[in-house]
Amino acid sequence: MRLIRTIAVQACLCLALAGCGPDTHSVRERGIIEYATLLGISDSSNVHIANPWKSDALLQEFTIDRAFEKVIVSTNSLAALFSELDIAEKIAGVSEPEYISDSTIQAMVRDGRIADCGSGMYPNVERIMDLAPDAIFISPFEGGNYSQLEKLGIPLIQCADYMETSPLGRAEWIRLYGRLMGVEAKADSLFLNIRDRYMELCSLAATTQECPKVMLDTRSGSAWYTAGGGSTIGITLSDAGASYAFRDRKESGSIPLPFETVLEQAHDSDIWLLKNSTDHTMTYALLESDFGGYARFRPFIEKKIWVCDVYRTPYFEETAFHPERLLSDFIAIMHPSTGLKARYYHPLD
Repeated sequence: MRLIRTIAVQACLCLALAGCGPDTHSVRERGIIEYATLLGISDSSNVHIANPWKSDALLQEFTIDRAFEKVIVSTNSLAALFSELDIAEKIAGVSEPEYISDSTIQAMVRDGRIADCGSGMYPNVERIMDLAPDAIFISPFEGGNYSQLEKLGIPLIQCADYMETSPLGRAEWIRLYGRLMGVEAKADSLFLNIRDRYMELCSLAATTQECPKVMLDTRSGSAWYTAGGGSTIGITLSDAGASYAFRDRKESGSIPLPFETVLEQAHDSDIWLLKNSTDHTMTYALLESDFGGYARFRPFIEKKIWVCDVYRTPYFEETAFHPERLLSDFIAIMHPSTGLKARYYHPLD
């Protein structure tokens, strides 16, 4: 694919930092796409990507006429997906390899077969020029620009999958990436397996009797950032048969709340799920020493907190395109009678 007609290239602050994001807009002609709302692929391989931040506008459109053989990817989840699709050898460079845990990608970085191309926001333009890739896969953000990369004349593929608001919607972007990389059949098969397993787990959760109330995460500075009820996490919790404390908030991104609001609405939760982004083991004592107010929540008092150590598990790498694995974790925690085992979370010590 040589010609990529870019409608808009935008980059800025992450949606999570912006609190609640804009409403998601959808492409009018989705073609073979069933779950993703920002993506359309016609039978003739015409691709349309909707602008998540501007109503009735496209972010990008292009036609796939050949597969890429050498690319640069800017996210660890996409690098891991390419590894799973057995096309890691087509990756010439990645952004921030220190945050990639996939063993195949790490080995190729160590051997010099995959180059470190800087960060997504501050790419090493000279190294990218030397690599001369067929395309660069980037994560678009509202309000910024990729003028340095655009000057290189290398096609930019805008990976807006992270702006999808449904778990299967984001996973369905696998079908686009497979077509771009020449592994259409393998990518379609992977997505269908993910979809089928997700639906199977939803049916399993529907047979359980419990509907535990769940709260998420911790304070960051003066605000408590928690997922909106319309986010992929909020939807996955609902599919797992949980009653999310903020399910009535329909935002599709993170929402900043004062501690008092979280205490009022979530103090009586049955389960607390949090992510540990530090390099030390989280404990109840450390959690309370960080902020004494945590001890006022029932899951703290009754020792019903589960933690995901994001630097020790491939949580972010895997769950973007494998929502069925996260759903399985949630069901394992909410409904232990199902016999499922958690992959990412474990009880807090």
